[in-house]
Order: sequence, then C-alpha cells, then structure tokens
Amino acid sequence: MLADLRTLTRSFTRGDAYPASNIAKLIDARVFASPFSRELGGASVTLAEAVEIVETIAAACPSTGLLTAMPLGLAGTVAVAPDLAPAAHRAAASAQREAIAADYQAGKIYAACNSEKGAGGSLAATKTVADKDGSGAFVLSGEKILASFGRHADVFFSTAKVSQQDLPGGGVVEFFLVPARGAGVSVLDDWNGFGMRGTESHTVRYASARATAPLGFPNFIETARPLEIWFCLFAAVPLGCTAAMLRALGSPAPTSPALRLRLSEAQMRYEAARAYLLETASMYRPGCDAPTRARVLRTKTFVAQESARLCADLFALSGGRHYVQGGVLAGAMADVFAGAALRPPLALALDMLVDGFAVE
Repeated sequence: MLADLRTLTRSFTRGDAYPASNIAKLIDARVFASPFSRELGGASVTLAEAVEIVETIAAACPSTGLLTAMPLGLAGTVAVAPDLAPAAHRAAASAQREAIAADYQAGKIYAACNSEKGAGGSLAATKTVADKDGSGAFVLSGEKILASFGRHADVFFSTAKVSQQDLPGGGVVEFFLVPARGAGVSVLDDWNGFGMRGTESHTVRYASARATAPLGFPNFIETARPLEIWFCLFAAVPLGCTAAMLRALGSPAPTSPALRLRLSEAQMRYEAARAYLLETASMYRPGCDAPTRARVLRTKTFVAQESARLCADLFALSGGRHYVQGGVLAGAMADVFAGAALRPPLALALDMLVDGFAVE
C-alpha cells in the first residue's frame, strides 16, 4: 500500500484551502478504511503501518495528513471493538462495525469533534453532556472546538459525559456518533489557525443534537484505550513535515561539505525519532496497560518536540531562497508547530508525563 500511496501523494495539492481533491483520492484508494479487515473493505493494516501512512501523506500535505489521522484512527478503533465487547454487547458492536465500514466504502467521512475550550485536551474536563430524550435516543449539548473537516464531515465522533441511569455500565465519558448535518448541529466558520488551516477545524455547537448511537459498548474508552491510537498517528504528522524539509533541502544534494554534514545529522535525528514512533506503535494493543499508555504519551511528546526543533534548524539552514510565503519549507514550519501544539496540547502531555513519571 505504501508504494501506491507515495505515487498517489505526488499529485496532492498543498495550501491553506481544504484539500478536497486529496481527500477524494484517499477515499477512492480506501486509505481511511485500511484498518478494517479485507472482508469489510480494508487491508487489515496495523497501527505501525497506519503511522507510516499518515507520515507519507503529511510529507506531501500536512493538513491532509492530520485529517487522515481522524477517520483512520476511528477505523482502527472500531475494527477491534467486537473482540473487546462484553458478550451482551458483542452483536451490537459487530453490527456497528459493519455499518461504519459500509459508510467508509460509500465515501462518508467520520471526523473527530472532541476538544473543548478550557479543557486543555483533558478528557476528564469534558463539559458536553449526552442525555436520553423521550424516544430513548441520546442527544448531545455542548460546544466543541477544532472539529476536523468542518462542514465537509458526514459524521462527528464526539466525547460527552453520560449518566449511569442513561447508559448502565458506561464510563464517565463516552464517544457518540452524531450526523454532522443533523438538527441541533451548528458548524461555525471560525478556524484561521497558524498552520493546518486546510483542516477546517471549526467550532461545533450541539443543541440537543441527536446521536445515532454511542460508539462500541458501555465503558468503551476505558476498556479499549483507543486514544493512544490517535496519539501515535498525530505524532506522524510533524514527522512528515520534517521528512518534507529534508527532501526539499537534499534534492539536489548541496555542494557545501558543511551543509551536507548538518543535513546528515538532521537525517539521523529524524530516523531516530521515526524508529521510536514505529517501535511504540508496534507495542500498542487494544486495552493496553498503564506503562504502554505512558510510553505512547512520551513518544508522541518527544516526536512532536524533536520534529519542531528539527524543522526550525532546517529552516535556518535553508537560506534566503526558501524564505517565501507559500513555499514548502515555510509551510512545513507553520504546520509542524501547529501539529506539535494540538491534539493533545504539549503542555497537557508534559503535565501528564510529570504526574505519571516512573522508571521501570
């Protein structure tokens, strides 16, 4: 798949606008669905392979890479849900997996809509609530920020607090599937971030917005531990920015021996960060234990930080001809810092690393 994907990404556009043509090509190539089994239209890719997919895409267009991480991670999460479900919920989880896989094949986009103002990326600080209405369906009320794909999404998967009365056995926070164009869903036009503008990560307001269902089964987030999937995929985005910079500065090879040495050093740092990420992604298993979760967070934080440092160093080496608005290096510089700062914020990640520090 990677060889075909590299060929496909050569035709990608890159800029501040939503990368509609890039996304259409990825949907046609069934990249978003690739974690599903072949019977469900996927390719049974592993998390490590999914990391390589996101990095490859991000090297061509970082916004497209970050957007890809959302439905790609969800497919990986949904693919294993029936295997983790309690017996009473296994049939429903299987049916949901088949329905979502069919939506992917039909070209529908499942987008993340989870971050909230003031939460700092913390799941526990979620304020959006899910209540059952008179018909027994869940309705969500609250406001989200950084909702990927914006109006281009078909379904949002959103975190919300839920009561034991409404969802017996559920966790404090669960994922819910919400039609992006349903009643009670308002997508604002307020995203104008530094870098990653093409992700259309607007604010979304829920006013008793009806969800089709909770994702998976009660207590799904605590049982499956799916957030670590996205942490690995998000780390691949700044890594892709670094790869793009190295490629731009190394082709053709510079004539200066000093510059070639600096680029060789940068290549080694990039390869070390990439190997760390791929090894961590290979270690992940659904429902992973606390040490693995801590390793994933350390990896995501390190790769994001090291990529940002590398891109800054490479931009300083690039010379005046690359100080051009809209150029590959200038774009990668903006995107790598946006990617490092978001999903989840580095400040939160560093606080969590300090709180949970332990040497095994």
